[in-house]
Amino acid sequence: MITERRGFIAGAAVLAATAPARAQAYPTRPIEMIVAFPAGGGTDVGARSIARVMEKNLGPNARLGVINRHGAGGEVGWTALAQARADGYTIGFINAPAIVAMTIEKQTRFQMDGFEPIGNVVTDPNVLLVHRDSVFRSVADFIENAKANPGTFTVGSSGAPGNSEHLALLQIQVRTQTRYNFAPFNGTAPLKTAILGRHVPAAILSISEVLQEAREGRIRILGTMTEARHRWTPETPTFREQGIDLVSNPSRGIVAPKGTPDVALAALREALAKAVADPEYRETAERSLIPIDYRDAAGQAAMLREMQADLTQVWQTTPWR
Repeated sequence: MITERRGFIAGAAVLAATAPARAQAYPTRPIEMIVAFPAGGGTDVGARSIARVMEKNLGPNARLGVINRHGAGGEVGWTALAQARADGYTIGFINAPAIVAMTIEKQTRFQMDGFEPIGNVVTDPNVLLVHRDSVFRSVADFIENAKANPGTFTVGSSGAPGNSEHLALLQIQVRTQTRYNFAPFNGTAPLKTAILGRHVPAAILSISEVLQEAREGRIRILGTMTEARHRWTPETPTFREQGIDLVSNPSRGIVAPKGTPDVALAALREALAKAVADPEYRETAERSLIPIDYRDAAGQAAMLREMQADLTQVWQTTPWR
């Protein structure tokens, strides 16, 4: 009897010791979120802000840290993410359509089907804008001018060929049978200076980058490249409303390497859903002009597939490299 009693106590002790581990099967060690751009930039700041809120929703002992692996326009970090061990302890922040375009324009060491979606966080749609004194009052004015003067009209972008703004311009060309001069600038600030100084007649940028100038009446947004009118500019019609079926939604979201365990994916997806619904996070994002657009894993996957189809078509007719 004494032996049986001792065996029962020992067995109960083992069960008690393993129960918490089973209940908290994930995470049991720190999680790394790879950001493919330098510290301090818009992508990095966005990743760190959502990571802090996700961390508290992963459990009391969870740790979620951001690791910057930048270079080659994001390719270094995204390759590292795709090749990381698929154990739930490496995830990454991705920028689309940049990551999608990269797999179309050249041979990369990753493909979009090499990632597991966790969810989209931000969508910062492109807009077409001009100086407040421009003769262009609508997208139709812009298109008519280009048709009357093919190849002479300049449109500015904040970056090199292949960025979201350039891709949007190429899609405009394909859909309207027009042709423009593409003018890449070294960042958003110099491009806005050029528009405000009337050195370029038009530009494509993300809505968050020009909202303040639009509210101050210094620039005019001719159209938003969104499915419906944006809540920040309800008076501005979309491209679709103006007869051009174009949606260009640069986004930032979170993915994991293909093959990541279901238990980890479920925990990460739940933590992200709770994070984007957090009132404090949403208030901070609104104040900072971060356009939250949460889409769950299925929604994120569908969005990326649509981008890939659209950009593949553009590449076949108007390669951007």
